[in-house]
Amino acid sequence: MTPLHFKSFATSTSAAALLLGLPLAAPAFAQAADEVSDAESREILVTARKREEDIQTVPLTITAYTAQDLAERNISSLADLGNSTPGLAITSITGGNVLGIYLRGLAPANTANDLNVDANVGIFIDGMYQTSRNTLDVISVLDVGQIEVVKGPQSALYGRSTFAGAMNISTKRPSDELEGSVSATVGTDEDYRVRGTIAGPITDFLSFRVAGGYLTFDGTGRNLAAPKDNLGGVEKYAVSAALDLHPADNFNILLSGFITRSSSELSPTTLLPFSAFNCGVPVAPTSLVAANKPQLYCGAQPISRNSDLSTDILDAKARNRQFTMEVNWDLGFADFVSHTGSTQSSNRTYNDYDATSAGKQLGVCTLPVAAACFGGSYSRLINANGVSIGIERVRTFSQEFRIQSKDDKDFSWLFGVSAFHSRVPLAAGGIGVSTPTLLGPNERLIAVNQNATPAPAGVGAYEFTANPFYVANAALTPLSSSYSDSRTKSRSVFGALGYRFGGLRVTAEGRYNVDRKRAQVFTVPANPTSGPGVNRAIIGTRVPLQGVFPNAGPVYSRKFSSFAPRFTVDWQASDGVLVYATAAKGIRNGGFNTANPANGAANGILPSEAAYDEETNWTYEGGIKSRFFDRKLTLNASVYHVDWSNAQVSGFTQNPAATTVNRIVLNIGDIKSTGFEVSGEAKLNDMFSFGGNFSYSDPKFQNGAYDGGQATQCVVGGANPATATAAPGCPPVIVITRANGTTAAVPSLEGRRPQRSVKTQWNAHGKVTVPVSDSWNASARVDVNYTGPAFNNLINTQFFGKRTLTNLRIGLENDKYSLSLWGNNIFNKAYVQNSINQPRLGIPFSFVVPEIYLGEERRMGVTATAKF
Repeated sequence: MTPLHFKSFATSTSAAALLLGLPLAAPAFAQAADEVSDAESREILVTARKREEDIQTVPLTITAYTAQDLAERNISSLADLGNSTPGLAITSITGGNVLGIYLRGLAPANTANDLNVDANVGIFIDGMYQTSRNTLDVISVLDVGQIEVVKGPQSALYGRSTFAGAMNISTKRPSDELEGSVSATVGTDEDYRVRGTIAGPITDFLSFRVAGGYLTFDGTGRNLAAPKDNLGGVEKYAVSAALDLHPADNFNILLSGFITRSSSELSPTTLLPFSAFNCGVPVAPTSLVAANKPQLYCGAQPISRNSDLSTDILDAKARNRQFTMEVNWDLGFADFVSHTGSTQSSNRTYNDYDATSAGKQLGVCTLPVAAACFGGSYSRLINANGVSIGIERVRTFSQEFRIQSKDDKDFSWLFGVSAFHSRVPLAAGGIGVSTPTLLGPNERLIAVNQNATPAPAGVGAYEFTANPFYVANAALTPLSSSYSDSRTKSRSVFGALGYRFGGLRVTAEGRYNVDRKRAQVFTVPANPTSGPGVNRAIIGTRVPLQGVFPNAGPVYSRKFSSFAPRFTVDWQASDGVLVYATAAKGIRNGGFNTANPANGAANGILPSEAAYDEETNWTYEGGIKSRFFDRKLTLNASVYHVDWSNAQVSGFTQNPAATTVNRIVLNIGDIKSTGFEVSGEAKLNDMFSFGGNFSYSDPKFQNGAYDGGQATQCVVGGANPATATAAPGCPPVIVITRANGTTAAVPSLEGRRPQRSVKTQWNAHGKVTVPVSDSWNASARVDVNYTGPAFNNLINTQFFGKRTLTNLRIGLENDKYSLSLWGNNIFNKAYVQNSINQPRLGIPFSFVVPEIYLGEERRMGVTATAKF
């Protein structure tokens, strides 16, 4: 997985930097840009196909940001990046650490946080694939040279998790001349940042770079439980270093590495009020709900600027450490490249499970035999707070070798091999519940009515989230009932052949990949009465000692083999116009259904269902890249169609012996999508430039796809599938046949969009630069970014996320110094940046309550930078 080198001829006034070409994946990535004369300011050379090419001659849709672009656009987090980049959607939860990254609306239907399941978009730092997707939002403190996004499948050359595209974060390289910089920021809500770097030669053949960054920020979310302490605050730091050894003109070694740490408070979060549920199958009146209470919510999710979260929940902690070594050797007839890398990361996140500071009212059952509490009788009420936790520990290693022909040949070739090892020795979740006073050894918690004043005593429902996790003290200590250990070993062979016939070029690329995956789950003893003291605490991110989780489950293992080709034809119609067409296959590997035993018995799934298969897509794309008027105007456009097969969707086990129908991940859906992208940049003169781009994608499930997870909420009369109907607000019902011949009515997904898939995004920007003296320039830039709504569930009943955000930056600078006043979301637009559905403390299990995460409100500040 080798970083690629490129020269970017882009000055500070070059609006064309929006389309900076980048490489896409593990074996090769571009590094930070060099600046040259204004006459060449819009010529950008990239190695996206592992060869140095002008970005406008590369038949790929690419968006990239240099370090200067990031500063000019006020991009200091991955959330900012998602808001600024059409076709890219980025969501997060639990303090901003659990990330989801989607391109062109190709959001996965299987959104499990299992790190042994490939992502749709691969993330790379300095060419190293990041198995952990939850420790990466450190671009505000890392010594970033540029961030690169390539859209469309990249599996042919880059393999892992590039089903819909790839993103790379590149740190800056050493310098042969002594240079350095220091910058400091002071902003609203206690936004304080400092970054520094120094680089230069040590000897004639050895150069270095050392950098560090630190920030602290109080967040913008308002917490009614602590009005003087905002939600969403962070503290981060990063230290990076690099050495470039070049003992000969044809040989060099680049060593680089970094350490990052972050601490994140709870994100501003609210729960959809239980009283707001307005569609789906109504529940008959019980002691828990009012008469005919609907189980779902349909419509736009409400936005509240005020959260009310517990103040004693710990901050999320994330750590990342990486080392890479790149060797480049010019053999004369060809170039040889080696890339070696390793990463270590860990993440421990917390979330308010009841999303209230006061907690939920629950009943207390006090009986001599704890099992009798399943009857639901309670004798008094008590408030209880819940906290959930996510824990992961990740180790990865990769090695790649590549040999390729010289760049200036009509006949080009490339051959490479790679090995990748990933180990996730610890992945766990857990819940903690605390009460103001201690419960007795035989006391259990009972759910009571949450949308009305509950009776002080009576009958409720056994509280499934509380008792197994209850701790016999008042502290909010999360406990876990299980953890998983998983690993992946990959071996790949890849290559490319191409030939140029005058202005016509044809290229074929391909990668054969073998992944061997393994997973095992360790659990506590069976707990039929759900008594306290059985589930266990996991300390930090340490792997529990043997015997703490004594029940070792079966070892799930499987080999996934695949071949991913890409075919390209492009025609240089004139010096400034390229027309191209591509057909590329994207692959996302399968995984394991480890929640239920794969024994074919009444409580299990079929052995054949223990693993689910890969999902694939073929993307067909055509486009044009053009430059006019001495490269002062750039216009690019592309249109694409995606055929997505075997989508991983929630379905039912086909076990004919099953007495309960277990929900698992199955390959039961196909998706098709058609979309287009248009971008333009214009430099009117040395003072004025403007540009923008527009992205549209419309992925939809095809006939036969269904969501087995929402049958209870959406199917009326499911006991008789032939006459079952859809509940209000739900999709139409279809009937499926199980392996035992019985039928079931389920909500169809035909015509529905994958959750978190954004259809329309656009941005527009303008910049003016005015000289105020022979050496000083004043500048102003405005960016307007629009993101359309997305659905938070597969059945598309509720949506969130629509927003138009405006960023502004005003600066004064010369070659050494700059001073900027900046603002993000300057009109203080309130919006939902993400939403997830899951059971909640005290809420009946059939009501899957949306958890709503508020986007960042207005931020303003001043940044000063000095270079030497």
